[in-house]
Amino acid sequence: MKLTRVFIYLITIILISSCSVNKAAKYLKEGETAEENYKVTLPFEIRNGYIIVQANIKNKDYNFILDTGTPSLVSKKLAEKLNLKIIDSVKASDVFNQKQANKYTKIEKVKIGTLDFVDTVALINDFNSIPMWSSLNIDGFIGANLMQHAIWDIDFGKKQITITDNESKLNLPKEIIENKLFIGVAGVPSIACKMNGKKVWNFTVDFGYNGGIVMPFTEFEKQIENGQILDFKKFKTYATVGIYGGQDVKRESYKGTINDIEFGNTTLKNEKVYSEQYLGKRLGSAFFSNYRVILNWNSKKIKLIETNLE
Repeated sequence: MKLTRVFIYLITIILISSCSVNKAAKYLKEGETAEENYKVTLPFEIRNGYIIVQANIKNKDYNFILDTGTPSLVSKKLAEKLNLKIIDSVKASDVFNQKQANKYTKIEKVKIGTLDFVDTVALINDFNSIPMWSSLNIDGFIGANLMQHAIWDIDFGKKQITITDNESKLNLPKEIIENKLFIGVAGVPSIACKMNGKKVWNFTVDFGYNGGIVMPFTEFEKQIENGQILDFKKFKTYATVGIYGGQDVKRESYKGTINDIEFGNTTLKNEKVYSEQYLGKRLGSAFFSNYRVILNWNSKKIKLIETNLE
């Protein structure tokens, strides 16, 4: 039987007490841009399927993963180097539901391109102690709680990002795919779509996952039983990596093709999907890599432009 290795990143705030969660959620709403009426464009690179951008903190550049599926994070090493002040802590869990206390800090200014994001709250995490993450040579994650304060135009074809406060400044074509965003804790966005006619809620828009479309495991098996998915393979997955490390527990997994995915105002045909026991549903960077993606937290819209239509 075929075994495959899948690398996953996900961190979410979990309930410890109403006080700690409410306090963390309040902190993660904070922040803004120092500028108004702006449009900034910068390049990015791809490492192992992850978007890497440079962010300047205290006049020095650092490498960050752009990750819509998590709050912002800085490495323990970087937090010590910058002498960042701890403001509180909260327990957070990774993809395996492993829980650890994470201290968090407030960064006075994070410069991305020529744009200053001020008063950004970030968790402090020793993720570089995990070989998979240390091999990427990153200093942190630019998360949804920072990104929610601007409009982001991520062009995978040109490998560039444009950040603005007014969508009319973007040169958008008439042919566009559009869907509604649902905004969760720390600004993490999700969408709903129909898969072979069945509505599925809360697909995380997760640029911190380097795979494609992850479909709920139970729904995948149900559609197989109903004869809606005919093109699929079943196998075992192992050594998935979360923020706190990996687990060598084998899980049942599927790869298959969904005939119709209704994504907002468009129906996508014959999309490849993945499904694994206990892995949450999400849309990762491999799915978005064929598009120019506009994320607008104010209008609560995600827009996709096929790169071959521009």
